[in-house]
Formats: sequence, structure tokens, C-alpha cells
Amino acid sequence: MQCPGRQQIGQNGHQVSQNEWEGPHVCISKYCVWSTAVAPGEALSVVTIHANSQRLQGLSASSLDLHRSQTFRTIRVPGKGIGMVADKTIRRGEQILEAKPAILVHTDLVEDLGTEEQYQLLETAVALLPQTRQQQFLAQAGEFGGHRINDTMFTNSFQINLGGQNGHHFGNFPEVSRFNHDCRPNVAFYIDENLIHHTHAIRDIEAGEELTISYLDSFKARQVRQTRAHSSWGFACTCAQCSLPKEEADVSDARLYSIYRIENQLADLGNRNVTPDMVEQLINLYKEERLEFKIADAYTIAALNYNIFGMSDTAKKYANLSIEQGLLEHGPGAPDIAAMRLLLANAEGHWTYNRRPYILQ
Repeated sequence: MQCPGRQQIGQNGHQVSQNEWEGPHVCISKYCVWSTAVAPGEALSVVTIHANSQRLQGLSASSLDLHRSQTFRTIRVPGKGIGMVADKTIRRGEQILEAKPAILVHTDLVEDLGTEEQYQLLETAVALLPQTRQQQFLAQAGEFGGHRINDTMFTNSFQINLGGQNGHHFGNFPEVSRFNHDCRPNVAFYIDENLIHHTHAIRDIEAGEELTISYLDSFKARQVRQTRAHSSWGFACTCAQCSLPKEEADVSDARLYSIYRIENQLADLGNRNVTPDMVEQLINLYKEERLEFKIADAYTIAALNYNIFGMSDTAKKYANLSIEQGLLEHGPGAPDIAAMRLLLANAEGHWTYNRRPYILQ
């Protein structure tokens, strides 16, 4: 149905000029479609509940100068379809791409509405995009067939939280869909509070090397990862980590379990049984497993534990590493960045300092 009272949404509920939110355009049950009128390559349509329309107002709908590195090109990758490869050496920490979503869809939509109703809202959302943005969205590959927009949306989406109750959504970023998956990728990503998707090189990448991100939880055992890749994206992962011989894969799985076990012990800052050796073992396991794209949290845990041991110099070393890595993995607004800066400012005055002094044997 066409929703009554369609309007452009302003900060005080008044009509506003271009570059703001419009809608609701169409509603079915409690779900409606809103859209922005911005630069064609950055337009966004949202399928969500009315309570989230207020949260949308807090997002910048204006056109931004999004970063796109000139260090890569898009090509056809054997066995993978379209992918991206480096045109020249990309150094660790170098920014590769910033992107805005084209479509946001509330995660509960698939449970609350029938299939045809879902399709109607998705079709409306895509139709509201400018032609250029529609073409970008529809150029993405689906995996499961059936309804084209639905397949495209849910094959190429990231989880996004607008905050508050019922804020969880799936977000589709057409430019980002060109990154193929690897369980040990060379690119880290985060999505900031304004829904901008940021990607950075997590290590030096050589010219001709494919740029990859991880679609799934790389801390899971190989069989779990492969099952998830097949059920969620319709492909069998053939990355180097998943292609290890069984004996090596079993060793890898054992390391992943050790990471899980040790990290849980160290995360309990009241645990009196932890030692500096356990901290170093955790960091070494991350590196042996080539998990440097997700190591920021381990550095944070290391910094806090070393400060608890009264070893402030080592704590500051890991706090610096946590910040350096956290900027790539989580972005400058991440809580751990602020926490580590606080520790660096006065490690010996920090609430963790020397709570459990460690006496070298």
C-alpha cells in the first residue's frame, strides 16, 4: 500500500530540502521503505520499522568525498567470478576503499513477512535508487537463484546496527562485494557510526595479489567455516587455510581452540592463575594462525594483563599495538582505542596497575 503522509524527514519533523531522508514510500505491516536523495553513486534505500526513521535522521545523508585507492583493479578471478587485485604494492595500513550502503533491510523482515511481501518491499527499495545506483546493486552476483533482488541482497550483505532496540539490519555495499573471501585475508574492514564501510591493508600486499576480506568467523574450525561458507554464500572455500592437508588442518584447529581457551582466561582480569607466558602464548598463536587481521583485541587483553602484573612498560607496548591495529580493524571511535589511550597516558595511575604483581621466577 502507499503510505499516507509521505514526507521528507527533517531533524524536527519539518519538510526539508534535498540530501535528506524521504518516506515512508510504501508500508507492509510495520515495515516501510525510506530513501535518500543524494549523489547517485551514494543513494540509499532502507526497509525498516518506523521507530528507526528517527535513527536515520542521525545519519549524514549528504554526499561525502569517499576514498577510493588507485592501487587496485577489478578483474575476473578463476573459480571466483569478479574480484580485485593490487595494481602495485599496497603497504600495511594503507586505505583501500570507503563505501556507502545502497540498501539496508531490517533483520527481522524475513521472519515477520511472507515471501511475496518481502519481495515487494525490496523491489520498491531498489526502484527508488537512481539508475546508476540500481545498476551497481544489480551488477552484484547472487548465489542461490530465485528472486534476483532478494538473492543479490542477502548474498552480499553485512550486519549493521543502527543502535537501540530493533536496530539490527543487513547492509549491502555494491563496491565492497568485489572483495572475495579468504579465511586469512589481507584486508581488514569496519563500518563506522555513519554506515561508511572502510577497508585497509592489514599487511603489505604485492602487485598482482588478490585483495580479500573474511566473510565469516575465521576463529572457527575448518569444517565449521566450510559449512558456513556453503550454507550462507553457496561456495566451497578453497583458500590456503581451508586447503591445508588434514594433519595440518587438525593442528590449525587445535591452535584455534587454544586461542579460545587462553583468551577467555586472560579476559577474566580477576583470574589469579594467568601469567605473562600465557599472554605471549596467545599473541604467538594469533601470528602462527595468520590472524593478524583480527589481533587488536588480543593486544588490548595483553596490555591490560601486563599492567595488572605491574609491568607497565610492556603494557604500554601492547597498548600502542592495540591502537595501531584497532584503527584498521575497528576505526577511531572504537571503545578500546579510548581505553588504550587512557592507559598510555598514565599506566601506573590506571585502575589495573599492579593489582596482581607478578614476581619473575
